[in-house]
Parts: sequence; C-alpha cells; structure tokens
Amino acid sequence: MLVSVSSTWAQVTQNYSGVVVDAASSEPLIGVNITQEGTETGTITDVDGRFVIHATEGAMLHISYIGYETQEVQLGKETNLQILLKEDLTQLDEVVVIGYGAVKKSDLTGSVSSISTKQYKEQPVKRVSDILQGRATGVQVTNTDGMPGGGVKIRVRGTTSINTGCEPLYVTDGVVGGGLDMNPDDIASIEVLKDASATAIYGSRGANGVILITTKKGAEGKPSISVEANVGISNIIKKYDLLSPYEYAQALNYYRGGATISAEDMEAYRTGQKGIDWQDIMLQTGVSQDYRVSVSGGNKKNRYYISANFLDQTAITITTKNQRAQMRVNLDNELTDRLTMSTKLSMSYSHRHNGDIDMMTFLNYSPTMEMRDPETGIYNKDPYNAVDANPYGRRVENYEDSYNYNFDGNVNLTYKIIDGLTFSAQGYLNYSHSPSYTFTSSLTAPGELSGMTNSGVHGVTWQNIENVTYDKTFNKDHHLTATAVFELSGYEGKNISIAGSELNNEFVGYWNVNNAANITANNGYSASSMVSALGRVMYSYKSRYMATVTLRADGSSKFSEGNKWGYFPSAALAWNIAEENFMQNQNIFDQLKLRASFGVSGNSGISSYSTLGMLAEKNYDSWGSGQIWNGYWSGLPATPDVTWESTYQYNVGVDASVLDGRLSFTAEWFRKDTKDLLLRKPIPAYNGGGSFWVNHGEIRNHGVEFNIAATPVATKDLRWDTSFNASWLHNEVIDLGGDDFIVGENLTGFGAGPIEIKKVGYPIGSFYVYEWQNFSKDGLNLYKHQADGSYTSTPTSDDLVVKGQAEPSWTFGWNNTVTWKNWTFNCFFNAALGADRLNMSRFAMSSMVGKYKFITLADAYYKSWDMVENKADALYSTHSNSNNKDYPDSDFYLEDASYIKLKNITVAYTIPRKWARIADLQLSVSAQNVFTLTHYTGMDPEVINAGPYGLNGVDMGAYPVPRTFTFGVKLNF
Repeated sequence: MLVSVSSTWAQVTQNYSGVVVDAASSEPLIGVNITQEGTETGTITDVDGRFVIHATEGAMLHISYIGYETQEVQLGKETNLQILLKEDLTQLDEVVVIGYGAVKKSDLTGSVSSISTKQYKEQPVKRVSDILQGRATGVQVTNTDGMPGGGVKIRVRGTTSINTGCEPLYVTDGVVGGGLDMNPDDIASIEVLKDASATAIYGSRGANGVILITTKKGAEGKPSISVEANVGISNIIKKYDLLSPYEYAQALNYYRGGATISAEDMEAYRTGQKGIDWQDIMLQTGVSQDYRVSVSGGNKKNRYYISANFLDQTAITITTKNQRAQMRVNLDNELTDRLTMSTKLSMSYSHRHNGDIDMMTFLNYSPTMEMRDPETGIYNKDPYNAVDANPYGRRVENYEDSYNYNFDGNVNLTYKIIDGLTFSAQGYLNYSHSPSYTFTSSLTAPGELSGMTNSGVHGVTWQNIENVTYDKTFNKDHHLTATAVFELSGYEGKNISIAGSELNNEFVGYWNVNNAANITANNGYSASSMVSALGRVMYSYKSRYMATVTLRADGSSKFSEGNKWGYFPSAALAWNIAEENFMQNQNIFDQLKLRASFGVSGNSGISSYSTLGMLAEKNYDSWGSGQIWNGYWSGLPATPDVTWESTYQYNVGVDASVLDGRLSFTAEWFRKDTKDLLLRKPIPAYNGGGSFWVNHGEIRNHGVEFNIAATPVATKDLRWDTSFNASWLHNEVIDLGGDDFIVGENLTGFGAGPIEIKKVGYPIGSFYVYEWQNFSKDGLNLYKHQADGSYTSTPTSDDLVVKGQAEPSWTFGWNNTVTWKNWTFNCFFNAALGADRLNMSRFAMSSMVGKYKFITLADAYYKSWDMVENKADALYSTHSNSNNKDYPDSDFYLEDASYIKLKNITVAYTIPRKWARIADLQLSVSAQNVFTLTHYTGMDPEVINAGPYGLNGVDMGAYPVPRTFTFGVKLNF
C-alpha cells in the first residue's frame, strides 16, 4: 500500500482512486466495500478491482470483503492507492451462530455444520432444502414430492421418534420460525446444530437437530442494488415403458378372450386412429420464473437491507401451478452509544393450484377406452383396469387452490450495560392464514356427485426472549462468555371448514355453499404455551482449552401437572493441540482440535390437550329402530403421567486445518439414544378402540461424519474450491415398551398386509415382506417357507420377514467451483447409498391384483412366463393361471434405491461495468438433476410417496424431480 502518514491534516476533500487486489495472487477483487469512517461516503470496486471515492485527507477508510481480513487505511497526500487484502483462508476466526449467541469457529466445542452463501450462490436454488441437501454432514434431505412447492423430509442424524415429529427445529434470526420456503437470497448463513452440546440450548425442541438461519444485513456505504431473473424449462427425466394402445388391446384379447377388443378397434389402435397415451396427455413441459431484487446500504449508525422475490412455477403435470411472493425489510440502528435496535420484517404469499396428482392411477389406466361420453360429456371410467375415476377428467374438471399468507415481525433491543455486559430484549410475532378451496365436478365420472369445500387455519405464534450476556477476556489468555435467558412462547390456532355436495349448478365452483343440497361445517381451536429458562457458560484458555456447559428448563402446557417441566443439561470440551507450545515449531497444522460432548435434549411433539381425558361424540341406531341418537364415548383417555421424550447424545470430533487453511478436515462419531418414547398404545376394540399416549421404548442412532474442504488451485486467474462430505448412519429400535414389534394398517386396496414394521433390533422403516424365490414349472410365484426353507406358492403371515430399510446408510455431497478470469463453473453431486424402495408402482402395472386389475407395463407382458419361449428368460410370473399369488409385500418389488445424481452444473460469465455501462452483468446457464446413476426401475429413487398410508420408503406413483435447464441474468449496480 502506497500511503504517506503525518501527524496533522488539513481538511482537504478530494478524489482518491486505486485498486484492491489479492495479496497472494495480485488478482483484482470485485465488489470490495470501501467506506469513510464516520460518514455515509462509500463505494465498491468494479470488475477490475478499481475504485474512486471522494474523501477527506486524514480520514480513515474501512476496506472489507467476504473471505478476507478487513483493513483500515488512513488517507494522506497520495491519492493513488494500491490496497492488498489477505485472504482469510483458514476461516478460524469466522463467527458461527450457535443459538442465543455466537462464537468464533476456532473456539467451537459442539458439532455444528455451517453453510455459507458461496457454497451455492452459483446455483438457482429455490428453497432452504435445496441448500441443505448434500452440503451438511449428518443432514438427510428426501423429496417426498418432486412437484413445485412439494413436500420435503429432513432428518438430522436420523429418525428419533415413532409417533411424534422428527423434523428439525427452524430458528431464524434468533426466534423459532421460518422454514423451507424463504427467499434464498435473503440468507447470510445457515448453521445446523447436531450434537447435544449445541442443541440442548433449545431444550425440549432440540432432539431432532436445529437449523439456524441468519438473514442478511445492510452494510455501511452507498446503496448496493442487485436484480436477478431466472427462467427454467423442466421435463420429466424418465417415463415408464408402458404398453401402447395396440399392444394393450392384444394383451386384453390374449388374457380375456379374443372378442374383448373387436377387429375394427384393433386396426384403429394399430394405425393410431384410436387410443390414449396417458403419460403424454398428463405430462407437459414445466416453466419457472424467479425474480429477485435487493437494496442495501446505510451509514455507521443506520443500515438497511430490503428485498423482494416472486416465483412462478408451472409443473410437469398438467394444470399444476405454484406461486410465491415475498418481501423482507431488515433494519439495524444505533440509537445511542449503548443502545442498538434490530428490526426484521417479512411478508409472504403463496398459492398452489392443483397441487396433488395421483400418478399411480394414470400409469394404470387403460389406453384402449373412450375418454368421455360424447352425449353427456362425462368422463368415462376404465372398463378393464383401474377402479378409480378418470385421471384426466379429475385433472381438468376438478380444481383446488391452497393459499398461505404470512407475516413475521422480529424486534431486538440490545443495551450495553458496561464493557462486556449486554442485555437484550427480543419480541417476535407471526401471523399466518392458510385458506384452501376444492371443487369436484359431476363430469369427472359417471355417478359422481358434485361438491365443494372451504377451509381455513389462522395461527398466531409469539415469542419473548430476555438475554443477559457477559463476554470478557482476562489477562489476554482467559475468555469467558456467560449467557442467561428467560423465554416465553405461545401459539393459538383457529380453524373452520365447510363442505357441500350435490350442487344445484357448477358455475361458481367452490363458492356459495348454499348452492349445495347437503352442507356440513366444523371448526376448532387449540392453544399451547411454553416457559423456559437457560444458562450457558463458555470458557477458553489461549484458544487452546475450551469448555461449554449448558442447562435449560422447559415447562409445557401440553403436559399435566407434575410433568410439565423438563430439564436438559449438556457439556462439551475441546483441545486445540495446534496451540500447544510443543507444536509452535511445526509448520503443518494451522488447527488440530479434539472435541467431546454429552447432553440431553427433548421432544414434546404431541398436540395440545393430548394428555387430558376427552370425550368423543358418537351416533348410534337405537335397537335397530332406524332413529339416530347422539351420545358420547371415551375419545382419548387421560394420561397425566406422560412427559418429555428425551434424547441422550454423545459426540467425539476432530477438526484439522493445514497448508495455511487451504485444506481442512472434520471427522465425527456420535450416538443418540432416545428414551421414554412418546408412543401411542392401541386400545382394544372391546374397550372402545382408539389409542393413548405412553412413555415407552427406545431408539438408537449412531454414525460417523466426514467433511473435507480444499482450495487446490489459487492463482491470479484461476481458482478451484472443492468440498466433499460423507455421513454414515445406523438406526435401530432398542425397545418398544415390552412389545416385540408394531405394524400399521393393511394395504387392502392392493391385496397387501402392513408393508412396514417397527421391530426391536431393526431400523425404523424396515419392510415386512415375503421372500420371493423363483417361478414354478407352471409360472407361479414361489416364496420361501420360513419354517423349513422350502418353496411355496401360498405363503402365510408366518412367512413374512423383516428386510431392507427405507433410509440410506451413506449420504454424500461433492461441490466444485472453478473461476477463471470472468468465467465461473460449478458442479454439484449428491448421492445416497443403502436405501430400499418398495416399488408399488411396478407392482400395480405388472399384476392383476387389487384395485388395478390388468397390466400396463410392457415388460410385464412381453417378458412374462406366458410370452417368453425360453422360460429361463421370464422376468414376471404367469398372468393366466388363477392359482398364481402376486403380493406387493414381497421382496420381488423391493429394489435398491441407491443413487448418484449430478444435481447442478452451471456456467456463468460476468461482463464488467465498463463494458455493460450501467452495472456488473452476469449471464448464466445451468442444469439441475442432469443425470442419475441407479439400479432403481422407478421414475426417481430419491422421492417417496405412500399415498394416504403414511409409509416411508414406498413408491406409489411418486412424483419425480424433473430435469431443469435454467437461464439467468444478474445485475449488480
């Protein structure tokens, strides 16, 4: 840096120009923030790293850039400056949010995975789940629905409960709230708290892990404006190979007699004059539009960040749309020298049109049928196969609309009492309104009754947090942070619904319930509250020895007197060996830290009033008289002894960094034992039926996690950043309160039993199936007789075995970003190994059992025992022998769902402002879900869809994640 310094300065204001470069590579740095201390004067560097600022001689300039050490430069007579910024490759002093506070990454004692914006900024992510998938060890993200705005299942270090929720806790800017659908551009960082030392600070809500989201703040300097637009084109990656109308007609005549389809119709199907391609008419090209704008800036005392986002998505299935609009205002104000205020307001709106589709039905509907009655216009039902209503008719005549209106207000006042001692008071309010409307047309099927529903849920969530923190360094070596928090939170929900059937006319759809001949209505109310107190002490000696101790107490209104309170302690120790005196002469390790922790976190995931004795209304026919009487029966027995479900977690980890931070490594082992499970016990029917809550059972999750981050290349023009993570997890049921196993309801519509089982010694999500062995000489399916190992074509329930698992054993993520001059290239891989899927879709398309009475899958016909000449080539059993037993709960349909996916590939080019004139302009093209390597025969091994049965790892026409090509433009003013 070429700057002269003297002791006194005249108040001379002039232009200072210069360049900011990387100290190691001399590469110009784009977008460096430069501000004059104590003023609103500021600027940023252009694409060549150059800047001009009108400032006062003698003033102090602050130069800051993400990933680099901040510098201060005092201006002198020299007006042409060259500023060298040193890259903070180690990131050891990076501040990590840990809940009710923050800590330097180098002093972290617990298990926390951090995700910064640079890990995904080149990818057109739409939701928080897109960011989490494959980027944080111990976090498993499964799409339960590939539809825009569809469901996502997230697990942090495994499934910890059976009958209560296993989703992690979302905390945004210090308060419980937010979630998957916030604008990704608003996010500054994401931290995932995994071990009990980190999660116990959230007590009864931390057993399933905690995801902390910190939103962006304004920076001191002139306004920074960003405008971004992305347009995507989506298509299904894989379709099933189904029988054509002509092939289907041939199969019908073969199995059901030659007169089933007439010769005239056969010729029409052969020439293509008749017939329906169900995949073709139900699927389309999807289009998405994503627009984002943000403005930020301010001065030393007042800073702002304002953003807006609009997302419009048309799905790959007909008539499905999803829209989302959001706005955020973040303000940071220094009211006095001691008092600061942070205000965060966000508003969002979403609308989903025809968000549910039954792909299972249209995959099994006959292609040899007339779509609708030409006289009445009513859509026909399948005369040969599926018993469900016409899927196309339901899609174009029926419609549903779901909306969500949401407001978040978060205000935090922080007062500096004395040096190192602060008090903060934080208030949070969330209001949500979620109305939904459905309309059913009488045209969808013969005899279908028209109908409509209106429903709505209003919810108010509030939270108040009082936080006292003492943060002080003593004698340069001892650093102490002590935190005490008192917290109150509550929720109030109201719901109302109304339904009508047999509409007088269908012109107004789901409006005007008085248009219906039959009307029903319902409403409800629920409320819950929690009071909490917690304390945490963090101590560090020379950043060499570190300790953290936490205790939280939660009192919940959901439990009865005497069991309302739960207590959740944790402790963690860390030793940074690299800071020892005997390591000072070595030049290998920048950091070598060992960590160990233990703690308890809880789960109170039951609904309000669940432990109270409740009555349920019952209707009965008095002695067969035909007169209906109303009465009350025991609906939910009182369970006053039920209390918290507790998870005990052990964690051991090592963090290492070498080569001046260009290579870092983390490895961890953990064990989570969830005890006193909140379990629903069934009540025998002769005692009234139903179920009640008990604290019985135990589940164990244990595993290992690895993360490697490296910068293999860092030159003036070329840089390559890469990160790889891997997680191994084993889940096991230890105890079920004295029971050996628990099974769910039978899938009678498919001719199946309970499909899945929870059994001591096996993972949650294990399948309960017959073991398929081979075909008999007559083409019958043969199954293993468990009693003696023989083969049988008529197995019994005694022959069912526990096999496979729904969740993967291993998950992987590999992210690469390469920059060369103005070019940026990114590719991201995601993988999951060891999971199984029960492919009910393949069963339905290849058998004649249950609600789908004929085959549609090409292989099930051409490669069946009936069709192949060499019986050794048969892939499917006979369809003509009535003695054949085809079971969906058979490992014949249990498939390996391991996969490797190229989730994203992006190429971007930045046009500098001096060429684009008005702004730095970035153009990009990217592809998502580019290819999948898998042995799974379904559409997508990643997604699951168990329909109304609530099963895990079952494919019942699961909606696949499409391949999308995205074109983007971004301007930074």
